[in-house]
Amino acid sequence: MIDLSVIVVSYRGWERLSLCLGSLASFNNEKYTKEIIVVDNNSGDGVISEFEAKYPGFRFIRNSVNGGYANGNNLGCRYAEGEYLMILNPDTIVTEKAVDDLLEASRLNPEYSVVSCRQVNRNGQETVTTGEFPDFFSLTGFQRTIRNLFSQRSKKMLSQPGDVIFPDWISGSLVLIRKDLYEKLGGFFEGFWMYYEDVDFCFRVRKEGGQVAYFRNITIEHNHGGSSRINLKTTAVTKTEVLISRHVYVDRNFSGIRKTSAQVFLTLNNIVTSALMALAGILLFFNQRIFVRTAIFIRLIDYYSGVLLRKSWISPRAII
Repeated sequence: MIDLSVIVVSYRGWERLSLCLGSLASFNNEKYTKEIIVVDNNSGDGVISEFEAKYPGFRFIRNSVNGGYANGNNLGCRYAEGEYLMILNPDTIVTEKAVDDLLEASRLNPEYSVVSCRQVNRNGQETVTTGEFPDFFSLTGFQRTIRNLFSQRSKKMLSQPGDVIFPDWISGSLVLIRKDLYEKLGGFFEGFWMYYEDVDFCFRVRKEGGQVAYFRNITIEHNHGGSSRINLKTTAVTKTEVLISRHVYVDRNFSGIRKTSAQVFLTLNNIVTSALMALAGILLFFNQRIFVRTAIFIRLIDYYSGVLLRKSWISPRAII
């Protein structure tokens, strides 16, 4: 059996994917066996052929659809032969030592169900890759900002001594997990097209009594936006999916009056705030980065109309 399967799901963003695969190709370690699996989420421009030629030792899978991050990773993991899976964003750059240390940490601590590590951008700024599970009072960015000012739990977690802490969730930009556990949990839920699939996955891990471990003494580079900021159309789609995925998460993990009140609150909040931003986009139509807010509002209204017709909060872009 192969020791480690690295899964990289990509949709265009070719420059950053090149840096990611280049970092993986530079490994010379013989401590363990590994395979690299690259899933192209139906980019449709033919560029993936150039990567296949450049990295003949890697395995490339061409997804027939762009089913989102969860769908692409589940597809790659089905082909994986490793004892451990490392799900990795295409806009990351990893070192051999970081991967070695993460794999060793997982092997030495089998009680750690999911393992990840510190991530910084090219300027050395640390990115937010951990957090608490959402509740009614932390569903929006504004709520989270206020919550974090007073949350003793967050402060306590960040002030934990030692190299490892145990947050509720870790970002899907780097997830190390045993393949048998990944399969037991059913992988990522494919009703999320993009965003919150990692939070939902960690919620299931914790629900089953597993631990989510985050190593502060291991670092990789992560430059956000490789596949989600290709152009303004893609930006509108992905930013809308952030809003949609909150609804999907609430639908799956809240219950009773808590679920109903959260869905109503999110719907009203999203419509009102998006409408205001859309108005600004119309008035400042000559600024494309602001005008994209108008496109987000239109997509959001289309989504809510579909929710009423389909009687489902799942993203219409999801393949499920």
